Amino acid sequence: MVSILLLVYLLPPSGKKGAVKISIREAVDRVVTFHKAGHSLQEHSGPAQRRQPYILAVGMTRNNIHEYYIAMDGELLPCKAKSSLSAFDELFKTHYVFGISYDQALNSMFMFVNSQSQGP
Repeated sequence: MVSILLLVYLLPPSGKKGAVKISIREAVDRVVTFHKAGHSLQEHSGPAQRRQPYILAVGMTRNNIHEYYIAMDGELLPCKAKSSLSAFDELFKTHYVFGISYDQALNSMFMFVNSQSQGP
């Protein structure tokens, strides 16, 4: 998870093209949200939730995550991933599978990942 969060810090939200500039903390929350195990997941589902997909990491602590979901359009899609990197891979692929544009504030991070994931 650290490597993903580091990308957000190294490629901060730019606020270009009319997008609202957000803080790095807000950017991190738009990539991954932590949820304490044992509590209801309903707050992350339903029509009032944000449209852009994000990782919902469920565990007793941030260092002990045991389940990942992709949250989008008020739905929770369980990840097959057992690691944060695999969960991020599923998040990245979700944009392509469902034809969803990147969050404007996170565009530079996703474009960097896209450029590095393509072969030579």
